[in-house]
Amino acid sequence: MRISFALLIIILSGCSTSGLPTNASRALRNAETLELFSLDPEIRDKTDDPTTFHGWVILGSTKLQDGNLRDSLIDALEKGVAENDGAAAGCYDPRHGIRVTYNGKQHDFVICFQCFQARWYIDDVENQGFLLSQSPQPTFDKLLRDASVALPAPAY
Repeated sequence: MRISFALLIIILSGCSTSGLPTNASRALRNAETLELFSLDPEIRDKTDDPTTFHGWVILGSTKLQDGNLRDSLIDALEKGVAENDGAAAGCYDPRHGIRVTYNGKQHDFVICFQCFQARWYIDDVENQGFLLSQSPQPTFDKLLRDASVALPAPAY
């Protein structure tokens, strides 16, 4: 039996091909707080340094309090998840992150648009990730730029 390379990467990465998990969407849509991060994909500190985002060096962040800004971010993310056709690459160089608090728990999303993968954590415990397209990246980057947050170097 032959398994495609993309499917093999999905299996190894633990990412879902069935869209954004319901609990992740619920946490994003009903978050008490929402913070968007710009991450350096080249620098990863493997320790539990609280100044990093799941080990990735934080270039900056912005808290989104305006409901319209939050909706634009989440709408773009959900659209990107819906657009993914099951493809994923083997890299994992995340440049973006989202942290929300919902129902007494912290939900973190570490996102690599380059390889179409996102990892989801609840209270620092990794859950099933998900796949997405690159289409949300311009929205993420605009929100960060509008808040004067430094962006990471673009992918090659």
